[in-house]
Amino acid sequence: VGEAGAVQGGGGAPGGRDAAKRSDAKGADKKGADKKGAYSGEAAGGGGMPRPRWWSVVGATQNALFMLQMLCALWMVASLVGAAHLEWPILAGFALVCAGGGPLLSVSCRLAARAPARRYGQEAERRLRGAAAKCGRARVLEPIAAELLRYREVREQYVVAAGGAEQL
Repeated sequence: VGEAGAVQGGGGAPGGRDAAKRSDAKGADKKGADKKGAYSGEAAGGGGMPRPRWWSVVGATQNALFMLQMLCALWMVASLVGAAHLEWPILAGFALVCAGGGPLLSVSCRLAARAPARRYGQEAERRLRGAAAKCGRARVLEPIAAELLRYREVREQYVVAAGGAEQL
C-alpha cells in the first residue's frame, strides 16, 4: 500500500493521528513559550488579555484619590470638632471632587481600553479560526486525500491486471 497507508495510518502508526496530535501539542508549547514576555504586563490569570502599560498608573491614581478622600474626611471631622482651623465646606467640596474623580477615571479607562481589547479579540478569533481550519484539514481533508490516492493505486493495479492499460 506504500505511502497511502503511512499517510492515513491509525492508532499508533508513524503518520497517524497520534503523531499529528503530538506534533500539534509540541508546536503549541513552542508558540506559548515564544510569546511569554512579549507584552508589557501579563494578566494575573495567565491566559487572558495582557494589561496595558498605563494600568499601574491608573491603580496608583485610584489609591491616591481614595487616600485624599480619607484625609479630607478626617480633616473635616477635626475641623468640626475644633482641632483644625479650616472651614468644613471647603474640605467637603474637596472630598466631593475626590469622590467624583473615581468614576471619571473609571470611564476614561473604559474608553481607553476598548481599542486594544477589540484588537486582542480579533487576533484571538483569527488564531482560533486558523486552528479550526488546520484541524479540519488534518482530520478531514488529509484522510480523504490519502484514501483517494489509495483508490487510484488500486484502480491502476486493477487496470493492469485486467490487461487494459489504455483505459487509464
